[in-house]
Amino acid sequence: MKLSDVLGGLKKGLLASAVSPFGASDSRKIKVPKAAQAKMAYASSNTSGAQTLNKVERRLINTDITTYRTGRDTATVIRNYAIASPDLSASIDVYIRTAVTGGYQAVAKNQDGTFNVEATTALQTLLTRFDILNNYEEGFSNTPSIRAVAESLAREFRLHGAAAVELVLDKTRMPVRLQPVAVSTILFEMDKQGQLSPYQEIDREKVSLDIPTFFYRAIDQDLLTPYANSPLEAALQPVLFMQEFLNDLRRVVKQALYPRIKVKLDSKAIMESIAPEFRNVPEEIEKHLQNRVRAIAEELNGLEPEDALVHLDDIDVEYLSRGNVSLNTELDVLQGIINGKLATSMKTLPSVLGQGSSTSNTASVEAMLFMKSAEGVQFALNDLFSQALTLAVRLMGYDIYVEFAFERIDLRPESELEAFRAMKQSRVLELLSYGVYSDEQAALALTGKLPEAGAPKLSGTFFKTQGTVAENPYSGTSQGTLNQNLNSDAPKNAKSKNGGRKGNL
Repeated sequence: MKLSDVLGGLKKGLLASAVSPFGASDSRKIKVPKAAQAKMAYASSNTSGAQTLNKVERRLINTDITTYRTGRDTATVIRNYAIASPDLSASIDVYIRTAVTGGYQAVAKNQDGTFNVEATTALQTLLTRFDILNNYEEGFSNTPSIRAVAESLAREFRLHGAAAVELVLDKTRMPVRLQPVAVSTILFEMDKQGQLSPYQEIDREKVSLDIPTFFYRAIDQDLLTPYANSPLEAALQPVLFMQEFLNDLRRVVKQALYPRIKVKLDSKAIMESIAPEFRNVPEEIEKHLQNRVRAIAEELNGLEPEDALVHLDDIDVEYLSRGNVSLNTELDVLQGIINGKLATSMKTLPSVLGQGSSTSNTASVEAMLFMKSAEGVQFALNDLFSQALTLAVRLMGYDIYVEFAFERIDLRPESELEAFRAMKQSRVLELLSYGVYSDEQAALALTGKLPEAGAPKLSGTFFKTQGTVAENPYSGTSQGTLNQNLNSDAPKNAKSKNGGRKGNL
């Protein structure tokens, strides 16, 4: 047997075990693509070399965005309003900025859950290549970083309720990049065995995505359909109502709210200014009056704010105001109804949309609920990256799985987080001292990278002696309603020392 045949068989076995960790069947060969299969949504079969791609120009400065309601489908309408509507755009932006946190942690583990140092080292090298080291031989590199991919996927989750990514391989079947795929271009078909198969249809060209390098994730999947539901679909009617309200308000402001000049002509004085021979001619009287009115209107309309108005006593000029009529109450009630529907339909904090007017306790509850919603997007991102990176590292010859996770969402500023980081460091070092964490796990938890070569081994050495438990020096909810209700009025010190004052002072 030739050496090339042996190496070829070994490579096929590694690929099969990498794609199917439960063992590949001999009757079915698992095919791993050697190039990108999914297409960009802006590509088409007519796209050739040196052809400039079209750039969408919405001209929002002169466009009534209520006309976007006539889009060809719901996905198109949502995408257009996500750019044109201030509220919808702010909602999507704040979700992306909240879910995609500043850092992430990725570790490779064996099938039994133990830490794999060699595979984690290979994983960190792969992530560095994705983030920074591009292939300079190919000229302009369109390889997105992990954060760039996460931002695109988070936007897809908000727009369509699902996201998809492809692990692109080179000719040697080694990972090259992670490529997001537009969910709006993905369709599903079912075979005779009831198995779903995704495919992409762009410009009437069908591309099968029934490949192991394609990954799809939906949030709150409806079991009655294979397609995801957009979380922003419920916001379309409130957004449209708000825009119609703003259009009407713009017209009302110009016609009713802004003061206008009222001019009253003295008809008797004007009649006396007509030549005597024309005072009994109706046509001449009408012509004279029209000329007089037109001249006064042109003079007043051409005035600048700093110009003085000089006129004869045959006209009376005054401001025309709304008097005692006020629409403030009606407008406030109507806008409050619309704002409430917008906030609930977009699952976004009212303060993010510029509508915050609640108390601090209510705002704390709203912030917590918003974090839970943003964590749903973050957890879905972690799932996609974990699955894609697991296959990437397995193709490198490691029988492992990858756990990828962005930093947990925290709305506190960096200056306040230092105390909490000190508590985390104390806990991680204590687990390292007891041998629960390996040196590599502790280094990743504290610094986000593996320890330097030659660093001392501290796992299980009991180097951290037992001391005082680290206390939390700050509590953002100590004065909250819940804690105040649970705080007993009974003094914990001697009454003589307490001075009869309420609480534990």
